Amino acid sequence: MSEIKKDRPKKEKKRLSRSALVLIAGILIIAIPVIIFLSILGISALHSGTPREGSRFDNDLDPKITDAQVKELKADLETLGSLDSVEVVLSQGQLRIFIDTNDSLTEQQIDTMLTNAYNKVNSKLPISTYFTATDTKKMYDLQINIYTTPEASEIAATNSRQYKLLHKNSAEDQYGIDDMAHPKNEQLAAELEGRVEKPTNNEIGTAGDGSEEIDETQTETETETE
Repeated sequence: MSEIKKDRPKKEKKRLSRSALVLIAGILIIAIPVIIFLSILGISALHSGTPREGSRFDNDLDPKITDAQVKELKADLETLGSLDSVEVVLSQGQLRIFIDTNDSLTEQQIDTMLTNAYNKVNSKLPISTYFTATDTKKMYDLQINIYTTPEASEIAATNSRQYKLLHKNSAEDQYGIDDMAHPKNEQLAAELEGRVEKPTNNEIGTAGDGSEEIDETQTETETETE
């Protein structure tokens, strides 16, 4: 006899309800940024305490100014004469020169020395090569400070201090010169100085060591004793 095969009922596939799909989507939306944040936090923790090496002048400052060139320039500037000291500092993409001159020099002599110092820099380190930026790279900035350092009493009596600053940013075509010892608007400077209240003799006494108050207290004590 042949066996009769019975048809088995087909199992229907269960489909996720809309609420379940919404729940899963919400979990994924929350989980993804949390996972990203935790991964960033873990990477930061692994690299904590490790210094990041780099320079903001990558692919810039080419050609570079060497220590040997700085020493040569300093020696050349010292030949200007009427000097007390010369300092040349190369730091953070800037060449700064400080020249302390003889206090007897006049403003015209300071101006001449400033021009001569600039020319010496240009002869050792051409301005167009080392201090002028291009479309693709930055170059060095230049500062030349020339000044006198008279005594404070002499400055107050004669207003004789001189201080000129020559500055050139690598993005600038020409350098500029500022007079750091005298205000550009002397009238405005005088008005502002006049508004500053100077302490009176009474205020100076009050700000002292309090000896007057001690004397008064001692006098009252002696009177009561008598």
